[in-house]
Amino acid sequence: DGWKAIWSMIFELRDLFLLSGVPRPNLLQESDPDLLTGDARDEFSRRIVFGDEVIDTTRTPRGLMSFMFGSNSNGSLDSKSSVQDRTDGLGEQLIWDDLAPSDDEEEEYGTGEATDYLPFSPRRRNATVGTSLAHQLAMESLRDNDEMGVTGLERIESGPTGPISHRAQVRHRLSALVDFYGLITESRYLSDDGLSDELNSLVEIIHDSAKQKEGVSSLSPASEAFAEVLICELALRNRDRFSTLWDNILGAHYNSRLTFRPSRREGEDEAGTIVLTSGVEKCVTGLLRLCVWSTGRSSISDRVLPLLNILHPPLGALVWSPLELNLDKHMAEGLWRICRDIDGQSQIDGKGWGAILGLIEWCATRGGMGQHGMLDEDDPSLQSFRSLHLILHAAEIKDLVPYECVRSIRCLVEAGERANNPKLSIAGLDLLQALHTRMESLVINNADSDKLLQCWLPTLDAIGEPAEKSKNPSVRQQAISLLTDSILDRHGSSIPVASLYEVLNDICIPIAGDRIADLLRRIPSPSDMDDTLIELELCISLLFKPFLHHLKALVSIKQEFIAVWISMLGIMTQFLSEGGTQADVAIDDDEHVSSAKLFQTTKELGSEHLRNAVMVLAAMGVLGGGDEAEADSGDISDVTWKAIGSISKSLVDEWKTCIS
Repeated sequence: DGWKAIWSMIFELRDLFLLSGVPRPNLLQESDPDLLTGDARDEFSRRIVFGDEVIDTTRTPRGLMSFMFGSNSNGSLDSKSSVQDRTDGLGEQLIWDDLAPSDDEEEEYGTGEATDYLPFSPRRRNATVGTSLAHQLAMESLRDNDEMGVTGLERIESGPTGPISHRAQVRHRLSALVDFYGLITESRYLSDDGLSDELNSLVEIIHDSAKQKEGVSSLSPASEAFAEVLICELALRNRDRFSTLWDNILGAHYNSRLTFRPSRREGEDEAGTIVLTSGVEKCVTGLLRLCVWSTGRSSISDRVLPLLNILHPPLGALVWSPLELNLDKHMAEGLWRICRDIDGQSQIDGKGWGAILGLIEWCATRGGMGQHGMLDEDDPSLQSFRSLHLILHAAEIKDLVPYECVRSIRCLVEAGERANNPKLSIAGLDLLQALHTRMESLVINNADSDKLLQCWLPTLDAIGEPAEKSKNPSVRQQAISLLTDSILDRHGSSIPVASLYEVLNDICIPIAGDRIADLLRRIPSPSDMDDTLIELELCISLLFKPFLHHLKALVSIKQEFIAVWISMLGIMTQFLSEGGTQADVAIDDDEHVSSAKLFQTTKELGSEHLRNAVMVLAAMGVLGGGDEAEADSGDISDVTWKAIGSISKSLVDEWKTCIS
């Protein structure tokens, strides 16, 4: 009860703006840098005060990441003026570290500037204890500032020498009499029981305030956020006892605070979700700050980091709505601060990695919301890219990162598509390539094929998705090229033949066939012709190169082999049968002639790939030259020559002659 009384007085002084913002450090300042940039903090504060009424569209690019991926960051804004312009006074109780305008007078002591604040009347009948104390301290400050001459003959300057406003006088007197910051710093000397009592009193005040009905709470939203900041500061100040504090107080507090659902009201079918307040924001911020600090402490990181799962789906989606709270930039910056501690991450266990990768995946999903292909410098998807790029390339931990990070990279590529930012999608593909290269160690160490498959197949699926569905030709080309090279790598020689057929049937042939059919349906403009021809060439390579590279293994299962070969013949028949031959090229104008010649050249390349495959199959005895005596290869030979004959009769005779 004693600590509760002390904190209650502190919160009332905060609500009256009687806690000084000078000197530093003080209670109204967090020991760590803010998770938000100045512009983002200004925007968030306006969301707290005004809701979604104020939207600023001024955008100016800046920063290295914005140079790479584009930026539409806000220009600098005056945070305090934009928040405090509200005339109904509600903003004063919503921002936890908001300072009254008269704080500026302490910086300009003795300037004599007037203020709009009226003195607190000591005769107010319903004055609180805090108000009465404020008036008493102001009177003492005035008496202390009175100047009296020694002999009475001295000349006394008539100009003011002290704070002008009543509030500034009180604040000045309080800062001289009370060391408020000592409540944090001196807690190091408290016993374990005393420190627990100090923390528990804050937790109980927050808990009691949350349980009270709307409009009856004795704790303002700003003071509720202030209490969350104090809890985090006390925990960080007593790091030597953090393990005990987490197990007994902090873990339960953050878990219950962020999973608490308001009770169901009359007329509602279900209980409500958490409403965005300053207190909720500082609770999330406090958890992230503690996770950042605990990353390098193996004794506690396995207990602290898993709690990150309640900040995002699937666990978070069951108890609150992250989409409504929209604290993505907070979580993204917290994620980056966790991931940049390379030495600390080398001590993280499986549960900790799972929580970090889950947060990366969520931030990647929530990013890419910029306009016109531009992303903010603090966009969650960019923060996810920075984090993934660092942990996948850092020599100390790159072998410790679980292969499940492929899901996070996949979301990053999708964020690039959503933001119409091909650079971000291609950067995600580069991360998939780095992850694929890392699997080389599994092949060298002769790892179990099932383990290799669990890592390799999801990576190929992640590469294949943008190869088939991306709207940007440069992204598709990069993905198709990377997919072809990945399948040609020696990873495929270490997996069962049945899995190779799965890759061909589910990834290579469908993607190549769909893209070729889509490109043939379109009539590309002259400016898009080069991209179209390049993509056609890449699709043909995706169709034939993996097939020929693993041919010796594939022919061991005849029925599967025939099915795959027939599918490839069908795609090539459609491609080579489209349009006319070289003699049919129109000569209406030079531009169309050039495009037709380029398209004809691509068809000739496809024909060359098909011819090469036929020759290799014939050399291996799989494909015959059409003689009826070759019974073993009769079925596949008959299908092959019929398909080639449907393209051109002359090709059949020419290729049979080469075989013979």
